Amino acid sequence: MTLIYILLAVAVVVIAFKINLWLGAALLAAIVLYGIYHFVPTFYVTKGNQSYAAGDEETAYLWYKKAYDTGRMNVKMKSSYAYILMRTGREDEAEKVLDPIIRVKGLEPEKKNIARQQRCMVYYRQGRIDEALSEAIQLYEDGYRTGNLYGMLGYFKLLSNVPLDETLATCEEAYDYDKDNRDILDNLSICYYRLGRYEDAEKISDELLSEQDDFVEGFYHGAKIAVKCGKYDKARAYLDKLAECKRSKMTTITEEEIEKLKSELNGLK
Repeated sequence: MTLIYILLAVAVVVIAFKINLWLGAALLAAIVLYGIYHFVPTFYVTKGNQSYAAGDEETAYLWYKKAYDTGRMNVKMKSSYAYILMRTGREDEAEKVLDPIIRVKGLEPEKKNIARQQRCMVYYRQGRIDEALSEAIQLYEDGYRTGNLYGMLGYFKLLSNVPLDETLATCEEAYDYDKDNRDILDNLSICYYRLGRYEDAEKISDELLSEQDDFVEGFYHGAKIAVKCGKYDKARAYLDKLAECKRSKMTTITEEEIEKLKSELNGLK
């Protein structure tokens, strides 16, 4: 569709130049200025994405905020901005970005569901775990399926008073849906761990960590599982690996938990 508009604009400018040189020049200048005006949010978002890819989340936030402040962000950009806000610990701002998207009448269900899925994580980050789980369940019951939604469903159930057998059923269904999603694999390993099925937990953890080199939660849980399996050197190797993993405001394992597990390992041979 964009190509059609470009070709149409070129045709109009050519015709205008044929009619009158000044008319053509004025029309060309107007189109160029409009193009710049229209492209500015995209430029800011592109710079934000580059900063995020480089690991500089705060600078990514500043670029995205500049794009948002233009008032000309599309829904996809706003959803990405909400994610950056959560990554930098600005959950309340993220909610303010997402709520208007969800309220838009006539918006394609896919775009609205992406915003609803993100709002689940906002609720969780705000400590509203019951609302987070309720919204995730509603999305699931509405027929929405993504690896990220399954990951949140399993994690929220693990945090809540949901019976373990029900949580396990969700996590196993999630595993069947997407065996490559790291959160899904991590959730399933935790389920097996809590049920005392340590060999099953280790199998899933090994599957997960064979493909990961930067996953705080995965290496921490892998270390705990290794301890239960009596593989203390393996547990120590995983804890050593944690030093290389990047943290963000969305990291769910605290440094205190890591240090506590290290202390426990110090007393084991």
